[in-house]
Amino acid sequence: SFQGYAGSLAVLHDITRCIGCRKCEAGCNTVNELPKPAKPFDDLTVLETPRRTTAQAYTVVNQFFPDGKGRPPVFVKKQCNHCLEPACASACFVKAFTKTPQGAVVYNPDVCVGCRYCMIACPFDIPSYEYSKALDPRIMKCTLCHPRVMEGKLPGCVEACPTEALVFGVRDELIRVARDRIHTYPE
Repeated sequence: SFQGYAGSLAVLHDITRCIGCRKCEAGCNTVNELPKPAKPFDDLTVLETPRRTTAQAYTVVNQFFPDGKGRPPVFVKKQCNHCLEPACASACFVKAFTKTPQGAVVYNPDVCVGCRYCMIACPFDIPSYEYSKALDPRIMKCTLCHPRVMEGKLPGCVEACPTEALVFGVRDELIRVARDRIHTYPE
C-alpha cells in the first residue's frame, strides 16, 4: 500500500461553499489554453445537464438536487482527483501516467501508445482521448497545474474561485481541514 509522498499537494473542494459560478472552469480553460466552450462560462444553463470532462475541458461543474423537496441545488466540480494510488497510472503499461512527489498525476505523450487503458481504469471517467487528432492524439486531463505549482503559483481553478470552495495546500493538512469541517457541520 502506497502511503503517498510526504508533503504532497492537493485541492480540497468544499461543495457547501460552491455556488456553481463556473469560474473554476474558466480559470482552468485560461491557464491551460483550452478552446472556448460552445456556451460561454457565464451561461449557467449548462448546469442543467450533467457533464463530464473532455479533451477540451479539464474541469466541469455539475448541479444536483439533493432530495427534490425544494432544497437548493448542490454544485460539484468534476476534474482529476490526482489519486493517491491512481488507477490510470497502474493500468498504463508504458508508464505514460506518473504520480509526482508534489501530488499531481501527470501524462507523458511521448511514451503513450494510445491503448486508452487509463480511460477504462479511471473510476471517475476523467482521462479523455483526442479523437479529433488523427495523427497525434493524446490523453487529456487536469494536471493540477503542475507547471504553475512548480513556479509557486496556484492551480487555475483555485485561483479563480471567488468563494474559497477550492483550497490548495498540503494533502495531509487538507484532509484534516475536511474532517474538521464535516465534524463541525455534520448536516
